[in-house]
Amino acid sequence: MLRLAEATGTAVRALPDSLGGAAVDLIDPSGMTVRVVADTRQLESLPAQTPQQFNFGHELRRVNATQRPPREPTRVQRLGHVVVQTTKYTETLNWYLDHLGMIVSDFLYYAGQRDRGPVMSFIRCDRGQTPADHHTLAMALGPPHRYVHSAYQVSDIDAMAVGGRHLAELGYHRSWGIGRHILGSQIFDYWHGATLHPGWAPFTTSGLYQWGPPITKDFLGIAPGRESLRELRSAIGALRRDNEFDLSSLRGLLRAAHS
Repeated sequence: MLRLAEATGTAVRALPDSLGGAAVDLIDPSGMTVRVVADTRQLESLPAQTPQQFNFGHELRRVNATQRPPREPTRVQRLGHVVVQTTKYTETLNWYLDHLGMIVSDFLYYAGQRDRGPVMSFIRCDRGQTPADHHTLAMALGPPHRYVHSAYQVSDIDAMAVGGRHLAELGYHRSWGIGRHILGSQIFDYWHGATLHPGWAPFTTSGLYQWGPPITKDFLGIAPGRESLRELRSAIGALRRDNEFDLSSLRGLLRAAHS
């Protein structure tokens, strides 16, 4: 913490007694606030959901017993990852790698534009040989600078599905899912060792999932409505500024959205 504060010219400040520990507040190149904390109080875990017993082919763990996951909200075990978007992709990516010691699991590039470098990266915490999540942070080039989404780990697929039903009954809208990603292979979670080199793959919507319904315009932020108009205005604004998002990037992004 002290080394980070000294390297960035910031101060370490104490957090409230209810949290404990200390924090350093930073601003990444895209203008997003990043708070690094250490030595916070360890709280007791919340009550966990009991995972269901599954049969796998000839491996029968559940015999003459029903599956009845309770109809209740999904209980979050922990934060899985956060996804952000920026017009200063390379500069911001390098900032996280240099300041927080993170490493890249996989890069994506626009089809036909590999020579221009990556436009999305899946970044994990470097824990050496200790397995870590495929990504704790994912970053994409695009207009504007914005938070995209967060993902959370839950106990199993039944907890996720029943929790989704609970949200639907409350009037929430499902944007996309349920499915399995290709990079990272996770429904919940996936592990990699630190010796693996980053993979490279074309940035296409079909390359984002192994199974599941087709990706929706709602998830991509291009469904007709205020959000798509806001994205359009942001794209036009980004093209007028000096950054990495140019006409070639826009063409690649549009091809990716319809791939």
